[in-house]
Amino acid sequence: MNRLAENRQSIVHYLKKGYGSLFPSITNVQPQMPKEQITTFLKQAVKNRFLVAIQVNPTSQSESISEFTGIAYFSPKTTQVIIKSELQSITYLINARDIRHIRRLYRRK
Repeated sequence: MNRLAENRQSIVHYLKKGYGSLFPSITNVQPQMPKEQITTFLKQAVKNRFLVAIQVNPTSQSESISEFTGIAYFSPKTTQVIIKSELQSITYLINARDIRHIRRLYRRK
């Protein structure tokens, strides 16, 4: 039985390690913004549909700082922020309290 548990742990370890390499590591970690500033910038981004990059602090699901880019929307029934990627058609759900930094990105023409 112990051997089975060891095999499962090693498989999970390799899966986490393998999937972690799919996402590029963030080399430019931004400083923690004050909550009021995050709230203001987030409201502006949603209202004007700006393309933004949002860095999220480590959570129970992720051991490192993550960054998501796209158009931000407020979830109508929760405190989550919805990020819709422009090019890849990917949707991310982010807890607003986990946001570390938000900045506007400019579209290339």
